[in-house]
This record gives sequence, C-alpha cells and structure tokens, in this order.
Amino acid sequence: MLQQNIKQFRKQKGYTQETLAQELNVVRQTVSKWEKGYSVPDALMLEKMADLFEVSVSDLLGTPETTEEKTDLKDIAEQLSILNNQFAKELARKRRNRRIVLLVLAGLLALGILGTVLCMVPMQSAYVPDEETGTVISAELSPALDKAVSEAILSDHSTPGYHGECETESHYVLGTKETGDGITVYLIAEYRWFGFCNGYFTNAGGGNIPVVYTFEETADGYRRIAKEEAEDGSHYTSSIKRLFPARYARKVLRGLSDAENEQMWTHHLRQAQAYLTSIGRTEIICPYSELQIEFLTDRGVSTAANNKLCEMPLDYDLTIGNHEALEDGKRYVYQTAVDEDLGAVTFTKFEYGTNKIVEFMAVDATTGDIMRDAPQPKTVRYFVGKRVPSGEGTQYTTMAVYQ
Repeated sequence: MLQQNIKQFRKQKGYTQETLAQELNVVRQTVSKWEKGYSVPDALMLEKMADLFEVSVSDLLGTPETTEEKTDLKDIAEQLSILNNQFAKELARKRRNRRIVLLVLAGLLALGILGTVLCMVPMQSAYVPDEETGTVISAELSPALDKAVSEAILSDHSTPGYHGECETESHYVLGTKETGDGITVYLIAEYRWFGFCNGYFTNAGGGNIPVVYTFEETADGYRRIAKEEAEDGSHYTSSIKRLFPARYARKVLRGLSDAENEQMWTHHLRQAQAYLTSIGRTEIICPYSELQIEFLTDRGVSTAANNKLCEMPLDYDLTIGNHEALEDGKRYVYQTAVDEDLGAVTFTKFEYGTNKIVEFMAVDATTGDIMRDAPQPKTVRYFVGKRVPSGEGTQYTTMAVYQ
C-alpha cells in the first residue's frame, strides 16, 4: 500500500515526518495523513517524493514496473484516484462504526446522568465549555503574556539544530482559559534554527508542535508553571483531543492555512534579518527547500564510496557546498567538493573572510578510502549555490559557482 511505502522509504532515508514535510513544502500533518491513509499526494507531489527517496513512482505505489515511462502523469493520476476512492470508502465505514458506538455510549450516559440528577440536588457548573464553532481566529495576548510565550518556546528549544546559529520562534494562539492556578494558553509553537549554507541564510532545522502552557502572573510579568505537548507518531491525534478543547483540536488537526503559515514564516524572517544585521551580514534569507542541492553521486562519486562516507563521523555535509560554524568566537567554513582531476571528494575547513585552510581531507571517489598523500590546495574558493523560485520545492542540480 502507498501509505506503508511512504513511511518505509522515509525511514530508510532518515527523514522524520517534519523534515520530509519541509523538503516537500507541506505541513507535517499532511505527511501524517498520507502515512495513515487519510489522503494521498497528487501526481506531481508523488514524483517529487520519488526523486527525494531515489526510487521509482512505481516503487512508491507498489505497482509492477513496466517498460514504459514510470512517471507518466496520466497513469499516476489514475492510480491515485483509485487509491483515493479506496481510502474514502474505508474512512466512511470507520465513521459509520464510530457513530454507532457513540450513539450506544450516549444512551448509556444519558441514563446514568438521569439517575444522578434524580438522586442529587442540582448544582451550577463553574465551567462553561467552549462553543462548538467552526473557524478559530488566532487569539491576541497581552504584550507581557506574548513575551512569556516567546521566551518559553525558545527556552524549550534552546539547543541549535544542525548547523544552526540563530534561534527564532513564532506561535499561533488558538485561545486562553483562566484557571485557579493562572492562565492556560493553547497554541501551535513553531521554532526554527537558521544558519549559513551555500551562501544563503536558511532554516537549518526546526519544526512546530501543538502545546499547552500554563502561566502565573508575577510582579514583572508571567512565569510558566506547566507545559504539555502533543505526542508524536500514532498517539498524535489522541493526544491533541486530550489536551485541547474540541474546536481548538479540530483546528490543530486541520492545520494552518497557507496564509497563516506565511504569517508565521514572516515572523521568523524578521528575527533572522535582525540577527544578520547585528553581525553585519547581508545574505539572502530563504527556506532550505528553495536551495538547489547537488549530491556527490551526481558528480560521479560511486554509491559504495558515498555509503562509506555516510558511516564516517564527519562535520561536513555530504552534498556539494558548505555551511558555516562558530567555534570559540571564530567563524569557519566546512566545504565539500569533488575534485575530478584528483578523482576524490575533498573536505576543506577554512577561516571565513581570510580563506585560510586549517583542515583538508581527500577521499577516493570510487573506493571511499582516505587518500593520505593527496596534495592540499594552496587556495580555496567559497561555494555559492543556486536558488529556485518560491513554491517549486527543493531542486537538484549539477551547477556550481565559487567565489
């Protein structure tokens, strides 16, 4: 089945649902729905996913390969239509069964309540449930509480991710509720780590997670006293329904709209730009999904050598290009390249700005063995990659520019 194949190939490539969603420019909930069989990707998305997993579309669909073109959009669309119909029928059957169970439980619950009411003096409830309305509008917080929410998110994810040096956060507040302990805030927290990659300032990692914070008011603001996060994996939906009031849960499970996601991203951009300004840099900020990525195998490196490199404890990327790192207050560039004359993959660490080489290693592009006698280059050029138009997703290219 398609959903099992997506999950299997995702795990084989080492992607989480969140990182795969970033690569495909969709939200994590969309990937979750594909893997649970609640929906299927369209034909173009399926082709993009197959390229990312380095498999054929037929492998993803679980259909036998033919001698004809494997990614014919018409054929793929027809197969996806069949799968969609199958999923729709299965969901309809499950919903019918759930309705029957709920009706039975409701009847039993009504009898129990009636018995209780007859035996007890009626009492007025101190808590009125949220109305079962449809669309949820992002709630506004006071400046002091909004600041406390921001600080809580950054505190929870204060360790920069892979190649990240700037932390940013954004949050979508669904609503609040005052309790005896303080004020509870229901929100979707989004965190990002930005870093320099191939000459751009891009999100090096991060994600979003539904979370419930409880704060108490203090003399100088608010202090967080409790936190509950949604669980990942198979318990995600049930944990959302447990933690959030019904109308908020529906919004979380439905996901943010494109406009809302754009607003979240804009908030990250402002923080990233402020960081660039503070360190005197002027690079373009863009999502990682808009960078053109060139794999080592695209430049003739053997699969065996590439696999061997994956097992080495390297600080370098295993794609053509570079990333920057701050070490003891000094900035370095870790750059990966393919030297066709030498027949090697080269890994060069050099000082940013001066281009002074401080580390060099060459690995045979065929065997994956370290070339002990490889000559170190006298100079090195900073690699600047290419970018694709927004919304077209990550592109893979053999073009390279150095400066």
